[in-house]
Amino acid sequence: MEEPLPVQDSTPVAPQPPAMSLVARLLNVFAIPGEVFEGVKASRFRVGNWLLPALLSALVGVLTIIVILSQPGIQRQVRDLGDQQGKALEEQVKAGKITKADANRVQEVTLIFTNPATLKALGTVAAVLIGVARVFWWAFILWLLGRRFLKVRFGYLKALEVAGLALMISVLGGIVLLLLTTNLTKLFGPAGITLAAVDFEAARKSHLLLGAANLFSFWLVGVLSVGLAKLAGVPFIRAAWFVFAFWLIQESFFMLLGGMFGQFAL
Repeated sequence: MEEPLPVQDSTPVAPQPPAMSLVARLLNVFAIPGEVFEGVKASRFRVGNWLLPALLSALVGVLTIIVILSQPGIQRQVRDLGDQQGKALEEQVKAGKITKADANRVQEVTLIFTNPATLKALGTVAAVLIGVARVFWWAFILWLLGRRFLKVRFGYLKALEVAGLALMISVLGGIVLLLLTTNLTKLFGPAGITLAAVDFEAARKSHLLLGAANLFSFWLVGVLSVGLAKLAGVPFIRAAWFVFAFWLIQESFFMLLGGMFGQFAL
């Protein structure tokens, strides 16, 4: 009598596709961010997912600062600002508002901080700090939006990975800005719609809006929204609503500060 064949308790599990390498994740985030973030959510924490984009962002920022401040047109604008401040100080001395000694001290400090070498050093430090801080900032925002508004709990480290990979969009945008900067000598001319504003002025809110609403900013918001949707397990539209709303508030705040700075600088 033949024995019956044993019955399998469960169907064989389909083999999982191989995990993406770090280079693949960095490149695929431009084309298939959903798949990249799905893999990030399902895998263990990898430091490279946020550290390498942060370093690349800092490097591109440093190169951009050096190139911008090496442009003769930019150096001329800086000198003109120094000359304008000198004339304003002379007027204040004539009006008796400040003494000549005080005016000379202010002028000496201005000359130090408007020196190209000093500006490059300060700009380099700022670019590194901003490049790294942006990753942690957006990770915190994604984590906060998920926890407070989407009512979903996920780890901050996962949000850090998603934010780091998403900011590769900004790295590409920085490279484009760097390439454009070699041909454009405007101090306030970010890549994007701003290039259409030939009379761009920092004190005008409409031009600042054009500077914020550029292609790479919208692209970044979209990719961050995909990442939040994957981490929280919610539809893309729902996640994008909160990410875009926060980004709009953030950019409005920066525009307000930029407008105030432009008015004081003029």
